[in-house]
This record gives sequence, C-alpha cells and structure tokens, in this order.
Amino acid sequence: MADTVISFVLDNLSQLLAHEASLLCGVDDRVRSLQSVLNMMNEHLQTSEGKTKKGIEKEVLRQIRDVAHEAEDVIGTFVVNVAIHKRRTKLGRMLHGLEHAKLLHDVAEKIDSIKATVNDIRDNKIKLTDVVPQESGSSTSTREEEERVLLMHKKRRIVEEHDVVGFVRESKAVIQLLKEESSQSNVVSIIGMGGLGKTTLARKVYNSGELKPYFKCRTWVYVSNDCRVKDLLISLIKSLMPNLEHEHGRKKKGKKQKGTEKPGDLSSLDVDELKLKVRDFLTVKRYLVVLDDLWKTQDWDEIQDAFPNDNNGSKILITSRLKEVASHTSPYPTYYLQFLGDDESWELFSRKVFRGEECPSDIEHLGKQMVKSCGGLPLSIVVLAGLLANKGKSHKEWSKVVGHVNWFLTQDKTQVKDIVLKLSYDNLPTRLKPCFLYFGIYPEDFEIPVRSLLQKWVAEGFIRQTGTRDAEDVAEDYLCELIDRSLVQASRVNVNGDVKACRVHDLLRDLCISESKEDKLFKVCTNNNILERSKPRRLSIQCGMHRYVSSSDNDHSCVRSLFCLDPTMYVFTPSEMKWLFKLFKLVRVLDLGENYFRKVPSNLGLFIHLSFPQLHVFEMEWLSVDNWKLGNGAMPCLQTLLINYCKTLDDLPDELWSLTSLRQVKVVRPSEALSLALEKLEMKDGCELIIEEFQL
Repeated sequence: MADTVISFVLDNLSQLLAHEASLLCGVDDRVRSLQSVLNMMNEHLQTSEGKTKKGIEKEVLRQIRDVAHEAEDVIGTFVVNVAIHKRRTKLGRMLHGLEHAKLLHDVAEKIDSIKATVNDIRDNKIKLTDVVPQESGSSTSTREEEERVLLMHKKRRIVEEHDVVGFVRESKAVIQLLKEESSQSNVVSIIGMGGLGKTTLARKVYNSGELKPYFKCRTWVYVSNDCRVKDLLISLIKSLMPNLEHEHGRKKKGKKQKGTEKPGDLSSLDVDELKLKVRDFLTVKRYLVVLDDLWKTQDWDEIQDAFPNDNNGSKILITSRLKEVASHTSPYPTYYLQFLGDDESWELFSRKVFRGEECPSDIEHLGKQMVKSCGGLPLSIVVLAGLLANKGKSHKEWSKVVGHVNWFLTQDKTQVKDIVLKLSYDNLPTRLKPCFLYFGIYPEDFEIPVRSLLQKWVAEGFIRQTGTRDAEDVAEDYLCELIDRSLVQASRVNVNGDVKACRVHDLLRDLCISESKEDKLFKVCTNNNILERSKPRRLSIQCGMHRYVSSSDNDHSCVRSLFCLDPTMYVFTPSEMKWLFKLFKLVRVLDLGENYFRKVPSNLGLFIHLSFPQLHVFEMEWLSVDNWKLGNGAMPCLQTLLINYCKTLDDLPDELWSLTSLRQVKVVRPSEALSLALEKLEMKDGCELIIEEFQL
C-alpha cells in the first residue's frame, strides 16, 4: 500500500511542476529534489514487492508510508493555498504577497525536513542491516513463513472437510458433469470463495458410492498456492503406486549413489521422468484425479502432460477460488458453488451445536439471528457452531454473542481470518490490494454502484500504468478480476452481462477493515468507536451524522476521501453544512450518500463556492438545491460529477463546463426543468453526459 501512496504523491508533484511552475519560484528545485527522493523510495518498494515483510523491512516500509503521507499533506496544503491565491484579484494578490512568500518559505522548510527524514530511514536501515545478517535472517523468515502457510492449509482442510449439509443437489450436479462423455476436455472445476465448502463438496463427490465403481482408479492431491510441481508429482505417484518407491529402490540397490541420495528416493528423478511414470500408470485406465486448491494457471501447464486423455471417461476434478484457473484448464462448464440458504444454514448449525437434539425454543430466534449473520458461508457457520457448542445453551450466554458474530469469527484462534481472507488477499497482485480493501469503506450488505466505485478508484490513485487505455476501463478490469477471484459478488447485472452493482460478504468486509488498519487506509466510524481519536486519510461515517459532528474529536486536516453513509436518510443542518465545507479542504472524493440539505444557507454564499480545490469525484443524492453556481476557479480538479434524485435542481452551473479536467457528468432522475436544460446543452470535447430516467 505504501507504493500506492508514493505513486500518487509523485503524480501530484509532476502536475505541480508542469502546471504551477510560476508559483513555485524559489522552491522548484526543492520540489524536484523531493520528487527524486520519492522515486528512489518507490524503487525500493518495487524491488521488495511480493516478499514477506519481517522485522527491519516491515518497519522501514511503515516509515516510508508515513513520510509519503507527510509529503502528500505538504503538497496538498500547498495546492489548496495556490488555488486560493490564483482566485484573488490582482490587487488581492499584491496585498497577500507577503503571505504567499511565507507559504513558499514554509513549504521549502517542510520539504527539507522530509528529505532529512528519508535520509535517516535509509541510514538506519543500513546500520541495522549490518548488525543483523540479512541472509540468515531471510532464511529463518522464509522457513517460518513456509511453516505458517503449511499449518494454515492443514487447518483449512480440517475445517472445510467437516460434514457440511446442503450439498445433495450440488454433489449430484458435479457427479453428472464427471460422468458426461466429452472429447473436448476431461477437466471439471468447482469454483467459489474461501470457506464456501469446495473441498467438502469435492470430498463428498470423491467418496460417492456412485463414482467408486465408475472410476477404477482414484486419487486426491492437495496443491496450494505455493505449489512445487516435483513434490506434487511425487505425492501423486505415492498415492497411485504406493509400492513403486520401494521397487525403484530395489532396482538401484548395489549402484553407487551420489551425494546424500537415498536408494529408494523418487526425488532422484526429474520432473519429466516423474510425469512419465504417472502417465504410464494412468494410460488406458478410467481415472479420477482431484487437484484440490489450485491457484496458478502455470502450475496446471506444468503438470497437465501427466494426465492422458484416452477419451474413456477419465476426469480431473479441480477446486479453486479463481475463475481464471477454470477457464484456463478447460472449456468445459464450470460449477460455481453458491452460499447456503437460510434453511440449510440453520440445519448445519443445529447439527453441530445440538448433535441431534432439539434446539430450546427460548434461544432459537437468537440462533437464527446469528446464523443469518454468517451470510450462508459454511466455514463461518461451522466455526460459530463450534464456539457456541462449548457455551451454555441459555438465553444469557447466547445474548453475549448476538450482534458480535463477525468479531468472534475473526479472532486469531478461529483461523477464519487466515482461511477466508489471508490466503486470497496475500495472493492478490499488489495493484489489486487497495481496490479490494476499499470495499471495507461501505456498510454491511451495501450494494455498491459499479460506475461510481470505478471512478473513485481512479480518483484515489489506485489505477496505475494504463498506457493509452482509459483509466476507468482498466479499473473495470480490476473489478472483474476481483469477481473472478471470488472476493467480490456481482449483485446486479444488466441484459448485456455488464455488472452494474456489486458487494462483498460481510465477513470479508470486516476482514478488509481489519487488514486496512496496518496500512492506515481508512477509518470506519460507527456508534461503537465514535469517541476514538484518530487522524484518518479516508473517513467513512456510518453513524448518525448529527452525533458525529457533535461528538467526534478526530483531526480532519488530512482527510482525502469522505463518505457520509448514515444508515438513515439524514438532513444536514446549516451548521453541519458549514462544518462539512470548512474542515475538508483536501478531499478528493466526496460521497454524501442519501443525505440531503433542506436549504442551502445564504451565508454560505454560492454552493461549494471556493471549496474542495482538490476534489476529483463529487457524488450527491437527494440534494435540495435549486440555484447552484460555481465561483471562478472552484473545484479545478473535478473529473466526475454524479447527481442522483436531486429533484429541485433546475440547471447546472455554466462554470461547470469550463472545468478542463471534467470527464463525466451523470444525472439520475433529473427534474423536468433540468432535463430540458440538458437536452439543449452542447457538450465540450472529452466530457460525457449520461442521463438516466431510471437507474439500471
């Protein structure tokens, strides 16, 4: 995440040097120097990408992130003051000349301080690296990480292979796919998010009495995201031919062995020799091979030659979280595992908690309420049931858990965090991680409009290296990849197959919030944590707005994105409007949710006049305003304007169309007067106008 912060700061510096050169007189050299230092920091982050962050390296990355945030604050504040200075009259600029000179002096001092901090980080890293030998430390860290991953996989299998109900229909469907004759492919895939029960379903199918006589040769091998092809092939051979290694050793008996090689060790064979042994054994046989938890298409490419396709009904059953794996391994139809329904969820929970006994009537409603919180995810239900099975089955005990189910599920001892999120999150490319964590900003069960989400990703600086492609098109690719990785659900799709809205499972959302704390990506403010002091960079207000404004003691000086997502439609008071427009000068993304203003107070002057000079995306719904005007130079960076259900708005300000950065204006359910005005409007080149009478 630190590299995303630095990349965005570098973009800001480049724009500053290109467009505000006349106002950088006296500090332009320092700004270029800061740009050079940040570039070196970015190079360091790129070279460490994908490595496990331990000890010194992790602390260095934390320090780099913090200093990048500081640089972003200095630049952001400077840009705001430059924007204000540019809007002044000639006389005003003369009168404020001394103030502007002081601004340049302060910026110069702060940049020098940031550079000194960077040098300290570099020097301290060198000193500490000399004290702690890098090679041995790295080797130890690697071993520890491998052991941790192996333990995680083992616990995942133990949990997922519990007897999960509700797979009668699913197992019949998969068995049917496995028994179908096909000359195109002999691969069938089960795809779904972590904890959904893919392994459980595959095990149920594998042990089915219907398939045992059909496939004379069956074997199961666990793959994982840290697959070693040679080890995988050896495991296959040992499972298929348990006596082969002993025979291989007898043939080599008496021959001189090299090094520490053991006579019966299959590891003496290379990958091609191992594949040949598997292939020779499976040829002519009708076999079923289960490859459980396949993550990488390249792993399949390396082992597929070991499986002959004799068109005799042999099949390979793959379980994976990734749609890409299924489409790569076979054109054959993929089986997408769905969440459990309410009845199936309750049946699974009851079986684990009550073990065949009846649920006491006085706690049944509490149990069903908690099960509903699991969102049909079998792993969550099994873990919750295990937790409650060891507690007293009383109203008093269960009342302590109701309303806090996800908190209990995400404790370290449950392994849910590791199984559901960490395996998928750690395997994400760096470019997708901030996009995925961003879903934690939205409330539980919130349906997120896709177009608005993509525009916010772009404004946040998450979309990088687009080349000649439109940034929103690249952002859409990112979203599709997250959907294909079973991390995001497409909740609304139009007739053309385009995803119009999406959401994440509530458990994944909670884990996004937890994971984002380390990188200080955002803060979600609820009634439970409203009094906690913080200095957030992205703030999502999900409690009553009135209570937040009156009670919160947060430092808002660094907020870059503000989401007002009060669960109830809220009416801003004039004083709260003043608070909103006064404190959030550095905001790039502003989403007012379904809150609205009864009246724009006259003492605010022109609506949003001189406010939010760095705003990129502005979204407003149910806003009660009829006469909107923009002052000269207001919102110079605005790229996207989203207006939903603002029924009293009769027209858009003429000044809006002079904004050179504006790329899209979308109006949903405009008033009759606004519709007529927009019909007559001639759009400037490079800006798109979208009008929707009904939101798709």
